[in-house]
Amino acid sequence: MASTHQSNVETVRTVYEGFNEGDLESVLATMAENVEWVEPVGFVFAGTYHGPDAVRENVFVPAMERFESFRVEPDRFIDGGDTVVAVGTFHATTEDGERIESPFAHVNELHDGHITRFVNYTDTALWR
Repeated sequence: MASTHQSNVETVRTVYEGFNEGDLESVLATMAENVEWVEPVGFVFAGTYHGPDAVRENVFVPAMERFESFRVEPDRFIDGGDTVVAVGTFHATTEDGERIESPFAHVNELHDGHITRFVNYTDTALWR
């Protein structure tokens, strides 16, 4: 009998795929109700947000509204069991046509297949 259980890496991978496709509902479905989402000081979405709705309103929607394009492209995933690190590059284009490429490391903590904590590490100076 085949298992329908996704690995934590597969769960995190679906977040990037869903976001890049504009499917916020599928992304939010991967989050625990009490998810803590941390964006660094100096980043365009700086702050600590609690719950999927706060992440949607303070991170995802502004990313889609403030930029002509905004993609989050992971190059690799590091499987630490209940902790999955995604390493990759942000690719964004401002409404003025300025292109931003910024490397990131995202630390995702999961419990029972849902993201409970997310921390973004990126070079915030590139976003100023």
